[in-house]
Amino acid sequence: MRIGIVDGTVDLKHAAFRNKNITFQSFHRKGEVMSSIAHGTAVASMIVGHAKWGSLLPDAHLFAANVFHKTKKGRSRASSKSILKAINWLIKQKVDVINFSIGGAANRLVRKVIEHASNLDIIMVASAGNNGPFTKKRSYPAAYPSVIAIAASDRFDTVARFSSAGKYVEFTAPGVRIWTAVPGGGKAMSGTSFASPIVAGFAAVAIKHKNIKDLNAIRTYFKKVAKERGKKHWDKYSGWGFLRMAAPC
Repeated sequence: MRIGIVDGTVDLKHAAFRNKNITFQSFHRKGEVMSSIAHGTAVASMIVGHAKWGSLLPDAHLFAANVFHKTKKGRSRASSKSILKAINWLIKQKVDVINFSIGGAANRLVRKVIEHASNLDIIMVASAGNNGPFTKKRSYPAAYPSVIAIAASDRFDTVARFSSAGKYVEFTAPGVRIWTAVPGGGKAMSGTSFASPIVAGFAAVAIKHKNIKDLNAIRTYFKKVAKERGKKHWDKYSGWGFLRMAAPC
């Protein structure tokens, strides 16, 4: 399985990635330095890290694209140009799935390249955002029609208080106190950023073991296996329900 992530820098020297198949490329702004490595490292470890730090798909080939740079004030920022370049690179790597544990404003050029990737049957999954249930703010790329937006839940299958709500939310996955790798060790992390890669892993497994090839088929499959929240078939907080899956073999 070939999985891509658009995120921050990955600490490839971390023990979580020893003997793992990871290809890293940075698309940070020219003349600037790469951003901090904690977030990208955490997301990457969830997908291919050793069992102590995640290991959803330990034998997958992960293609990790950094799109963040540090501003003069030391803050992390991603430009639309960096995201555009990262997606184009992942398309060339022939990935099956792309995870976006990032969020921001809508951008015409980014939407165009995402639609192009979707037309190539690349499945894209993104974190819905951490602005809470009463927000009117949409998080992109999660809110684009070609991307599956994921909310976060706790261990009781309750939507997390920080998880964004909206018409674009499709499914919910665990995103509270997820143990991941961070520089120097491990840490329990919370956010829709850590729910999204779980579903990206589910999508990759569905492609490989269920012979599902396109976005509509993935959505239909997820709807069948999702656990609904209450009596409603869909709601803006959890989407079509909570995703839990058994190992394919």
